[in-house]
Amino acid sequence: MTVDLAERAERRAAFAALAGALLLSEPGPQTAALVAQVPELQALGLAATSVEYERIFLRTVPPYESVFRSDSAERGGVVSSRVADHFDDIGFDEHRTARWRVAGPDHLGLELRAHSFLIGLEAAAWKGERPDEGTRHVEAQRRLFADHLGWWANHALNAIKSAGRGTAYEGLAHAISQFLADEADLLRPLPLLDTSQLPESPPIARMGPRRLARHLLAPARCGVWLGADDIAPAAQRLGFPWRPMDGRQNLVPLVAAAFDAGEIDELVGPWKTMSSTAAEHYGARAVEQPGLELVWRHFERLARDNADLLSSVGGRAMSSDDDEEIVVRISGAGARNALDSLRSQGFAAEVVDGE
Repeated sequence: MTVDLAERAERRAAFAALAGALLLSEPGPQTAALVAQVPELQALGLAATSVEYERIFLRTVPPYESVFRSDSAERGGVVSSRVADHFDDIGFDEHRTARWRVAGPDHLGLELRAHSFLIGLEAAAWKGERPDEGTRHVEAQRRLFADHLGWWANHALNAIKSAGRGTAYEGLAHAISQFLADEADLLRPLPLLDTSQLPESPPIARMGPRRLARHLLAPARCGVWLGADDIAPAAQRLGFPWRPMDGRQNLVPLVAAAFDAGEIDELVGPWKTMSSTAAEHYGARAVEQPGLELVWRHFERLARDNADLLSSVGGRAMSSDDDEEIVVRISGAGARNALDSLRSQGFAAEVVDGE
């Protein structure tokens, strides 16, 4: 029995390590050696594919947990620090010792390799006839999934599939998605999911065009990934300038221009439909994947709320004055109540420094 468990764990660990390395490394001789025995992935070893790697991962979809889980959709910060602390706790150190060309520990490739590291420990325990130790390592995998991978990896992979359509990276993203679905079914992380780390999604009672744009850029707030391929057609349809090299951040001046032209409703219409479709998809996944039901229900609600917001945005009394931001540091025993009060009044309030 332990031999079967060890072999299965070794196969899982090998795939997670390979997938992580392919997300972390530009195609070339190093990746060619990794995929030599995997025909469907051999294109990821060709130097010519490095153009697609650069376009997808360096310009289109930053595969970092902080981008997908922070209210600001910016890389780094508290989310990234939590990942680094988690890695330290489990003894994984590639984010410090390996020469991966990434900007933070919360890169999807590193999280996959940390998962592989834990599965490898499990395999060694089964081989050594140490079932108690093997069980501990399984629990550590569940914890990594519950605290990190389970909350955002699927959303990042969907964005990669879209950006990489027709390339080998679309196939890689599909393979990783299936692997993570199998892992969720195997590990059943639901009892460990930490609801205290749920991305905040307070209702926005007042907003200007720039605040609306920032909301739409943050998957943790709106429940969907709005990529450049989703933004460009909307801009072109309404005759607003959009260049092939423009990225997601150009949404901010685009929404401002649509507001000035009185065309907010026309601009956001396709994104409302996208949000409704995403909510239906998340609801179906909640039924299909009970191990992550809480995650899927959370994002189902975010996407439905976003569709409702976009349905009403044209009728709101939007004003550029509502884009003004005030930064206030709150501490002490009443900090949480103060934050809740601000959010209930429609203010965007973010917790920083882990407080």
